[in-house]
Amino acid sequence: MKVAVITSGFLPVPASKGGAVECLLMNIINENETAKKVEFDVFSIFDENAKIESKKYNNSNFYFIKPDFFVKFMDNITFFIAKKILRKKNSQSYRFIFQRLYYFYKCSTFLKKYDFDKVILENHPSQYLTLKWKKNYIKYKDNYYYHCHNQFPGMYGCSDIIRKTKRIFCVSSFRKNNVKDYMKMDEKSFSVLYNAIDTKTITKKATNKELNELKKIYNINKNEKILLFVGRIVPGKGVPELIEAMKILNNKDCKLLLLGSSLNSLNIKNRFEEDVINKISNDIKDKIIFTGFINYKEIYKYYSLADIAVLPSVMEDSAPLTIIESLNCGLPIITTDSGGIPEYAKNGTAIIIKRNKDLVENLAKSIDDLLTNSNKMKNMSKKAYEVSKEFTMNSFYKNFLKQIDYEED
Repeated sequence: MKVAVITSGFLPVPASKGGAVECLLMNIINENETAKKVEFDVFSIFDENAKIESKKYNNSNFYFIKPDFFVKFMDNITFFIAKKILRKKNSQSYRFIFQRLYYFYKCSTFLKKYDFDKVILENHPSQYLTLKWKKNYIKYKDNYYYHCHNQFPGMYGCSDIIRKTKRIFCVSSFRKNNVKDYMKMDEKSFSVLYNAIDTKTITKKATNKELNELKKIYNINKNEKILLFVGRIVPGKGVPELIEAMKILNNKDCKLLLLGSSLNSLNIKNRFEEDVINKISNDIKDKIIFTGFINYKEIYKYYSLADIAVLPSVMEDSAPLTIIESLNCGLPIITTDSGGIPEYAKNGTAIIIKRNKDLVENLAKSIDDLLTNSNKMKNMSKKAYEVSKEFTMNSFYKNFLKQIDYEED
């Protein structure tokens, strides 16, 4: 069975520049290399390192689309105006508008020219344009699917095409119900596919040498506990609230590692990220460390170094992979009641805080509580390992194929 996978047109696949959805998709592709159930035809924005990486795959074909000079020029101008002139906090959302439109047009041409048994749209409803253009939705009637990770920001003139999707499978019950109500669609069009991660990469234990090197780089002494945040530095992830909580901690013998940037490995800071960095007061500057983007293959070192994962999302987060990563690494978790998070951080693995006016104060109290209660930390760590077994890549891969109506020969 030939399965076309339309990625975002934002970050490449293979995931040479990171990205949660891109890494998740790579885990499926890697699992398929062993299982050999289907043939994936993956459409991706061009990246030289991704193209090199793609050559090692036997059961997946990669189609790389490279924007021309005019497309890049238009995107640079648009981003400059959004960031420097209009001073938009979410300026990163203007960074690749023309690139993605160009990419969608090229994808629509490929879908029209070649034949695929199934088409999967990964992550963003704007990708339905690949079906709208050249009337591909007619060609692939009853054979196109949408893997829904986030809230629908809009329908991009594709509402009728979206409603005819064979199945929309979502990463949490929260997201399923949210999108179903937004689209006013029937329950039978939806299902839930819980996320999973590649445990071989993330649960690798760092050596003492690797840990000592990190401590030296970030000036961490042997008595300091490490709080770990992993994610993009964007509105909604709770980074400003976490920094405010650091200011009122009773326990000062700790440091906060903030892993990530606004645009993954693209080294572009938006106004929000710059504002967050600039607002850190002098009295806690040595307690907060911005690492910037860290390659996924290196993240295991930081999880090994950490004592507590603090992931205080304030937006309606569908299912952050960082929660599953923390569970697999046996880290006690402090998080919020955001979106689908409680569906993953369950059974005593996490302190779940309500998102209200007391969020900052309760974050600080929860951190202080764990830092002074080693038995509670050990108990939460044990439960984290147990719950993590529910989110294995092998079962995720099998369930993924079920979502697209794969049938064994």
